[in-house]
Amino acid sequence: MALTAFLSAYLAGLYANTWTDRAAIARRQDRLWRRLPLGDYPALRGWAKQPLARFPIVDVADYRAQFQAYNRYGLSLEAATAAALASEAGRPSRLPYGLSAGLSTGTTSATRGLFVTTAEERATYIGTVLAKLVPPAEWSKTKRVALCLRAGNVLYNADLAGMRLRFIPLAPDHDATIQALREDRPDVLVAPPQVLLSLATKAPDFRCPRVYYGAETLNDVERDFITERLGVRPDPIYQATEGFLGAPCRLGTLHLNEDSLIIEREPLDSHGRFRPVITDLRRRTQAVVRLRLDDVLQETTCACGSPLQAVKPLMGRVSDIWRLEDRVIFPDEIQDVVAPLLPGDMRWIAMIDNLGISIACPDDKAAARILKALAGFGGPVKRVPYDPAADFPKRRHVRAVAETR
Repeated sequence: MALTAFLSAYLAGLYANTWTDRAAIARRQDRLWRRLPLGDYPALRGWAKQPLARFPIVDVADYRAQFQAYNRYGLSLEAATAAALASEAGRPSRLPYGLSAGLSTGTTSATRGLFVTTAEERATYIGTVLAKLVPPAEWSKTKRVALCLRAGNVLYNADLAGMRLRFIPLAPDHDATIQALREDRPDVLVAPPQVLLSLATKAPDFRCPRVYYGAETLNDVERDFITERLGVRPDPIYQATEGFLGAPCRLGTLHLNEDSLIIEREPLDSHGRFRPVITDLRRRTQAVVRLRLDDVLQETTCACGSPLQAVKPLMGRVSDIWRLEDRVIFPDEIQDVVAPLLPGDMRWIAMIDNLGISIACPDDKAAARILKALAGFGGPVKRVPYDPAADFPKRRHVRAVAETR
């Protein structure tokens, strides 16, 4: 059954790549929506026969708190978390119905997302990912796919249809990660930008035909640095605990996976920035219906011809938007000011709290340039010590540390 699910998802993904109009997307979304077993989830039973627009929108924190009400097996948050931690440690997870649990990277232990899947859903995920990331013409040449993440799960290890997916652990100093990648010699690599930057700095001879990044922002200066050093342009994916949300086209533009998701948009400004509200049309074990994420996305256009909505790569978090009196400053606007002043491999963090703006950077000259640039936003700006641990396991250049008035 897993192989059937894999092939079905792979072929469906390839078919979606051929669409040329929005009508095909709407038809598929409607068909998949009507197949969702909405009455199986305690949190959704009261709306099971209603149109999507009448379902409540739920924030990530509330969704995670109601974990048991959003999975169809009545699995408790405590049992699923214990199973996920056991899986990370290499111990048996001991969940019923062949379920497997996993945890997202998260910035802290309190913010790690929890997901539960069946073997069939795991195969569907892999088929969808490969349909989006590996062109059919390159299938015969693609044997090894490496997924570099903070923690492993059976979702990220599989051997299907002659292709092997392997989890590569994310080490704090990246040295062990780089060594594991050298030994694995993947044909496709999916990794957070911090790993790609370390590869470009410490192992510029590393080669992989296809490289993708996700989980963190990557500015243009950093992307160019990686491209020059590794000889391949890293293209963005949009992956979260809540699902595989977006993939690049042949031109490298990120497109939302609307062939398996409904993505509503809550506008954040008049320039196309929005906060996504996700409904996953293929997940069954754990419902994802009108889930409001903390991400900042921005609409864009693409010449590839796909009707799937094109967006700029992840631009930061809504919770990291700076608010200075009557000004709203998005994380990407801060990066646009700072990044051109620095080398592509420079580490830096810009933070705001009720006391003003702080910057952390290990290089004195670079720190001086950042201080001067951010002084233009108004308010006091100071330098604080840079702690490498603050960038692990998830790197964020721009942060709002506390409510700012």
